Amino acid sequence: MNSVDVGSMSHDGERGDHTRQVLRFVAIVAGLITLAGLFAAPERVWAGFLMGFSYFTLLALAGPVFLAFICLSGARWSISLERIPAAMSTTLPLAGGLGLVLLFGIHSLYEWPHASVLEHDVILQGKEAWLNPTAFALRLVGVFLVWCFFARKLSTLSAQFARRPTEGLAISRVKWSAAFVAVTATTFSIASMDWLMSLEPHWFSTMFALLQFASLGAAGLAAAILILLRQERQGALVHPLRDDHLHDLGKILFSLTLLWVFCWYCQYMLIWYTNIPEETVHYTVRKEGPWWLLVQATVVIKWVVPFLALMPRSLCRNRKVLARVAICVLVGQALDLFVQVGPPLMGPHPVVGAWEVAPMAGALALFFLVAETAVARTPSVAPNHPHLADSLSYTTP
Repeated sequence: MNSVDVGSMSHDGERGDHTRQVLRFVAIVAGLITLAGLFAAPERVWAGFLMGFSYFTLLALAGPVFLAFICLSGARWSISLERIPAAMSTTLPLAGGLGLVLLFGIHSLYEWPHASVLEHDVILQGKEAWLNPTAFALRLVGVFLVWCFFARKLSTLSAQFARRPTEGLAISRVKWSAAFVAVTATTFSIASMDWLMSLEPHWFSTMFALLQFASLGAAGLAAAILILLRQERQGALVHPLRDDHLHDLGKILFSLTLLWVFCWYCQYMLIWYTNIPEETVHYTVRKEGPWWLLVQATVVIKWVVPFLALMPRSLCRNRKVLARVAICVLVGQALDLFVQVGPPLMGPHPVVGAWEVAPMAGALALFFLVAETAVARTPSVAPNHPHLADSLSYTTP
């Protein structure tokens, strides 16, 4: 290795350490602000905490979801990149810990736990068996126990298969991956309706869970791309990252943002077309004043920008473009959560301050800090892996 290579790697390492320091600083400061907000402005800070918790869980759960789909699809081009979703999976227990904290904010966030509200609301009385603090807490703990169990199982099987690729392990991975996808389809739907939809307990949408799944895919892949590119800049990747890998990642990100806007449009169009008061109430506030501008900004940042930027083949293979598009998707996801959580808690006028921003910024910083640290502990693919050569020599069509 020549002196230029050593200097370059040293510079990248210093930059990586600086980034970790910034992430650690943001996580600590945001945590302190959030803690102070629990006493100074609990109604506002709990809204921010719900958004941060939901965002953290979305990104954490994307890890095992990607591992499962890579296995079920039989994809070979991504074999050398599996360390990234495996590392993201390790953050799920921490997300569960944040969920336990959320239980203390139920009465500040939701109207259905209050007896004074139930007394005069026939609809909520009919939903009381499902929407009550005890059932809410049991479901939250239950889904995280299930997710953490499957995430650990899939990560363990992936690591074992990476070191010793046998037919028995391959079959076991497929079975566990299929079971995880089936279970997560149900549990994530329940969780998203509990945490987000029940903010407006009179409202319902049959597209809501699918819309959240699309957000999980798009935001999760955007986070994975950023972690992967940072690992490459630091010289921490065991196997080289080809332009063809980037091209496929860009195409999938393009497809997932397109899926998200399709689901978003279907939900809006179906509710607008049927014009049922129980459904249209969701858009009544969001189609007026500042909220409508934020809704439009969400669509532009989360879909229009990726759609235009990733359309050309050359831009999908450009590291700077792909990183910036990934950041746009993550910013769009933050706006999306704000538009979902804000109106029922803030009314017609959005409120944005340290109490709302700090919990979400802290959650994102904590996720990237833990996930990037976990990459170094995740085993790489063994040289004798039957599909490693296909991944390293992959050429996109």
